[in-house]
Amino acid sequence: MYIMTSRTIVACGHGKSADAALAWAIHRSHWIKDPMMLVHVVEKTTLVPGKVLPPERFDRAQDLLDAAAENVREAVSGIDVRTQVITGDVVPSLVSHTDPDTLLVIGETGLAARAHSSWSIGVRVSARAAGPVAVIPSGVTPDRRGVVVGVDDTDECIRLAQTAAAEALATGQALHVIHAWRAPSMWLDSFPLDDEFIEDIAQAHRQLVDDILAALRREHPSLDITGQAVHGNAAQSLLQCDPLPALVVVGTRSKSPFERLLLGSVSRDVLLNLDAPAIIVPPVPAIHASPDNQDRASGSTRISL
Repeated sequence: MYIMTSRTIVACGHGKSADAALAWAIHRSHWIKDPMMLVHVVEKTTLVPGKVLPPERFDRAQDLLDAAAENVREAVSGIDVRTQVITGDVVPSLVSHTDPDTLLVIGETGLAARAHSSWSIGVRVSARAAGPVAVIPSGVTPDRRGVVVGVDDTDECIRLAQTAAAEALATGQALHVIHAWRAPSMWLDSFPLDDEFIEDIAQAHRQLVDDILAALRREHPSLDITGQAVHGNAAQSLLQCDPLPALVVVGTRSKSPFERLLLGSVSRDVLLNLDAPAIIVPPVPAIHASPDNQDRASGSTRISL
């Protein structure tokens, strides 16, 4: 089983990161014309207790969405676009709109802003999402091509690789599979890590990649698929592979929404150093049993067709 979504939700707002998210979603829609919902969250928190949000804030939010919807329709003919204004806190409001069949697209702030906090919008939403989340940074360089997916030796890796393969196939790109590994740390002199031992470990990791590539090629014979086992940092290997990727796909390790509050170390490091679009995919049990996904009525909404 792998994820190929049937709907796209784009978080719209002001600023370069929101513009980048919308532009990426429009670009993807030239190949994958899923129905698109454009949302904007009007935060209900005010500085004055008991103060009611003025109607003008909702009107401005709807105007923002209407303009974005018009941009989508002009760029992609025949696409079904709707808009929705949501009232609530940003992160839980976005998380409540995730599900296995929906790709949520959100913008991310620049590297300088993320360096001061591990609680970036991408980390916080992806950690709790019940479905895949595309996190789009601003200022992505144009000299990028291909989809890169990070795999490990867990049962989830084949499903994650299949998800990346489906995305690559649908958007007409090549797929590159990367498995990053590190030699075990040995602190006892009686167990030295000699070259033969390291080579045996490396061969096991290369075999893992070969097995994944064989499975993918059987499933997608027309797709250009390559792969490699890399001795080094996983996030760095994904983001700085050659050629630079147009899209990075990584999974989250823990299956409980509470365990996933900080994501896995690889997905977190990818998001905190993000310089290319990335799709974060939760494991199957998290997709089917997220408590956030069972309460979509946490805030009021205004929907327009």
